[in-house]
Amino acid sequence: MSDPTLTTALEEVRALVQADGGDLLLTGVEDGTVDLALVLEDAHCIECVMPRDFLEQVALDVLRRGGATVAAVRIADPRET
Repeated sequence: MSDPTLTTALEEVRALVQADGGDLLLTGVEDGTVDLALVLEDAHCIECVMPRDFLEQVALDVLRRGGATVAAVRIADPRET
């Protein structure tokens, strides 16, 4: 990823999920939308990780506050498959 603003803000969002043993992986950025994949394989409390819709809003807020130009965040959540 070449945008240092996005990288820094994404690390802050990842830290929120990593506190419960999960993680977020960047899967793409297109037309202002950041696509992330929620990884829960090592989560010690899967139910403790924020629901997808809430996590998407938190991620969007953090990314924007960090200076990234982002229109939307989409998160693929394995709990919904």
